[in-house]
Amino acid sequence: MLNRPLGLFDIYINDGNYGELYPEKEEFSDQGIPFISASDFDGREFNYKNIKFITEGLHFGRLTKGHLKVGDVIIVVRGNGIGKVGYFKDEIGECNINAQLAFIRTNPDELDSQYLYYLLSSETYLRAMKKFGSGSAQPQLPINRLKLVPISAPHIRIQRKIGQTLAAIDQKIELNNRINAELEAMAKLIYDYWFVQFDFPDANGNPYKSSGGKMGYNEELKREIPESWSVDKLGALLDTALGGTPSTKVSEYWQGDTPWLDSGEVANFPIIESEKHISQDAIEKSATTLMPKGTCTLSITRHLRPSILAVDACANQSVVGIFESEELLNLYIYPYLQNEIPRFMSLRTGAQQPHINKGIVDSSLMVVPETRVLSMYYKKVASSYEKIYNNALENKQLQNLRDWLLPMLMNGQVTISTR
Repeated sequence: MLNRPLGLFDIYINDGNYGELYPEKEEFSDQGIPFISASDFDGREFNYKNIKFITEGLHFGRLTKGHLKVGDVIIVVRGNGIGKVGYFKDEIGECNINAQLAFIRTNPDELDSQYLYYLLSSETYLRAMKKFGSGSAQPQLPINRLKLVPISAPHIRIQRKIGQTLAAIDQKIELNNRINAELEAMAKLIYDYWFVQFDFPDANGNPYKSSGGKMGYNEELKREIPESWSVDKLGALLDTALGGTPSTKVSEYWQGDTPWLDSGEVANFPIIESEKHISQDAIEKSATTLMPKGTCTLSITRHLRPSILAVDACANQSVVGIFESEELLNLYIYPYLQNEIPRFMSLRTGAQQPHINKGIVDSSLMVVPETRVLSMYYKKVASSYEKIYNNALENKQLQNLRDWLLPMLMNGQVTISTR
């Protein structure tokens, strides 16, 4: 097995655009060629929500650097995320990067790009790349130092087999994610059709409002709702709790088994894990609250996001838990919170850390449908949510398998037949 500095392999490394080449503010737009920065890149996938775009003329003209090709291995080389690695696929076509990122393009007859991606994404190499970095205020991994990172490379046939094996696991994870996105969208469509447009099936199976169902004007909501339905504040209908942080000075508090979430982790749907865990003693001696599986969560700082717990968990003070009742289940609460996000965002205060408080959540008005309609709705969407939970848990198992296999394959403890 070859073990030599990355720069001695037949590769091409380059970073993105900066200085005079960097696009001016007015040169960005809402469509065109994606211009990727480290904030758009989480180490494995691109986050398309906030990507900026440039024109084709700029991409193929002044910006001579940073043009990605399928199979390029992408690395964060500036900022707190240095060493994070991704693999560029053909999902978004032409793409450009800024100087926070660099890419490695390999000779496929010597170094398989998928193998290199998985090798560099291992914890061992993440630590190695950080070691080769420099700077404290603004960590950097210059290309000339990146080339010094030692790379272990077995025969090219073995490299390809390892890359294909690990890629197959990632492909299954991606498939589950796509299925979950479609299932969630379908369930949300049903919720909006029934509880926003009020075209749930009436006693004859016809869409209620469109078929002339009786509506009544609600003064609090300033709009009509079905005549037999009611409106109340969320806090009057459901129990809620604000999270808290156990003392970081007591190390034993942070050695338990209970997941403890920060507001960023609430972006995951459903929530099946957390980076940190706390003890029972920490729960009893702090302001945090144990929230059971099925609780809806809402991050109330910066980007406000709802989710549903698929495990029992606690959270910090930037997260509000909304507990189910016998009548109002998370299948109804979660899409309601999704629809409330634009209003919540408009109510944020604070320049440095825009946020809302728990009181705003508790005072939010909820429409309460009649029991018959809720029961029909739960039966219609329950299987979709159950499938979402199962796929998320399967993904976690697949990730654990991949992360276990990765070092075993790299150090030869597990071998793969190349036949």
